[in-house]
Amino acid sequence: MTGKEKTKEQLMDELVKLRQQITELQKSETKYRQIEEALTESEEKFRVIVEGITDGIQIETVEGRILECNTAGAKIYGYTKDEMIGLTLGDLVPEEFAKILPPIITEKETTHGIFLPRISKKKDGTIFPTEIASKIINIAGKPRLIAYIRDITKRKKAEKKLKKARKLFASLFESSPEAALYYDKEGGIISINSRFTEIFGYTLEEIRGRDINEGMIYPKGKTEEGERLSKKVLKGVINYETVRKKKDGTLIPVIISASPVIIDEKPQGIIVLYRDITERKKLEEKLQKLAHYDVLTGCCSRGHGLALLEQQIKTANRRKTPILLLYLDIDDFKYINDTFGHKEGDMVLKEGVKLFKFTLREIDIICRIGGDEFLLVFPDNSLNNAPLIRKRLSKNLEKLNKKLAKPYKIDFSIGLSYYNPSNPLSIEELIKIADDNMYEKKKKKKEGF
Repeated sequence: MTGKEKTKEQLMDELVKLRQQITELQKSETKYRQIEEALTESEEKFRVIVEGITDGIQIETVEGRILECNTAGAKIYGYTKDEMIGLTLGDLVPEEFAKILPPIITEKETTHGIFLPRISKKKDGTIFPTEIASKIINIAGKPRLIAYIRDITKRKKAEKKLKKARKLFASLFESSPEAALYYDKEGGIISINSRFTEIFGYTLEEIRGRDINEGMIYPKGKTEEGERLSKKVLKGVINYETVRKKKDGTLIPVIISASPVIIDEKPQGIIVLYRDITERKKLEEKLQKLAHYDVLTGCCSRGHGLALLEQQIKTANRRKTPILLLYLDIDDFKYINDTFGHKEGDMVLKEGVKLFKFTLREIDIICRIGGDEFLLVFPDNSLNNAPLIRKRLSKNLEKLNKKLAKPYKIDFSIGLSYYNPSNPLSIEELIKIADDNMYEKKKKKKEGF
C-alpha cells in the first residue's frame, strides 16, 4: 500500500509512534548527559581528594614508569607534576638502590599496602627518608602499580630529638646523686638508678615490675603513707620527710622529692628521689644535745633544766603534788682548780654528776646552773623526803671519796626549796630560796658548825 493509499487513521498511528520514539531518544540523551555530568563530578571530586592528600600518590607501569601523580607526590621529590610524568622509580632513589630494582614489578615486590621505610632521592640529589606503600591493581584491564609515599624527614628528626632526650633523661636519672626510682601510675616499678641500689640494697632485676606499695621499702605502718603520697604526687610535685626501709631491714630517715611524668598532658608515671639524711639527723641530734645538755658533764644545761622544771610545775599544779628542789655547789672547788689544775676540776664535776645520777631516780632532773653549782629537781617530793635524799647523797659521796683517794675530799653545800601548788612560787623565787639556803649552810660549815 502506497502513502497515498494510507488512510488517515494509519497516518495518525505512525505519527504517534514517531513522537514516542523521539521522546525515548530525548530521555536517553538526558540520562546519558546526567551520567556524563555525574562522572565528571566524580572525577572532579576524586581529583580534589587526591590533590588534597598530603601523602604522595603515583600510578606507575609495572616497569616502574610514572603515569600519573598528585601535587604532593611531585613536591616531595622536588619536581612539578609535569616533570614527574615519565620518570622511573630509578630516578627517585639513590643510585645503589636503583641498581637492584627489578625490571618488572610483580606482586612479590610490592608492600601489599603496608607502609615500609625506604631511602629516596630528590630532584637536587638530596637523600631523605620516606615510607612507601605499594600495590598492583588493574586499570582498564592493565596492571598498574599504585604507590603512596610519605616524607618522614620531620618525623625522623623528631625521633632523633626524642632519642637524644631519652638518653639525656637516662643519663641524668642514672647519675643523680640521690636514689632515684621510676614507676608507672599503677605503681609498677620501671627503673632505679645505681644510687638506689647503693642505699636500699635492691638491684633492678630484683625490683622491676613489683608494686611500689608492696612495702619492700616501707617500714611497718608506713604503707598507707606511701599510697597517699603516690596519689598526691600525680597532682603535682611533693617534698616530704619520712622514714624508709633498706633490704636488710635497716630504717633510714629520708627526704622524698617526687614529681609526675606528664605525657600528652596526662600523668603516666612518677619519679621519686630519696635523699638519705642519716648524717644530717645525727648532726641535728648532736646540736640538740649541745643545746639541751652540758657538754662536760652530760646533765641538763641551765636553759633546758629550767624548761623541764617549768613543765614539772604545770604538772604539779594539775595533779596538786609538791616538788622538792636541792640547790648545791662543790665546796672548795676553786682551791681544787687552782691547786691541781682545771683538768682535775673537770673530773670532780663529772664525778659529781655521776654521783647524782646514781643516787636520783630517772624522773628526777639534774641541771648544771653554772660553774660548780647544780639544781636537783625531785617531782612529787616534799620537804619530808629531804633528809633521806641528803643521807643517800652523803653515803654515796663517802664511797666516791674512798674510791678516788685524792689529797682532797669532794663535798657539797646544799640548800632546799619547795614548790607547793596551794602556795605557788615562781622559778626565780624557788631558786633564790634554795640558793640563799645553800650559802647559809656553806657559811655555817666555814664557822665550824
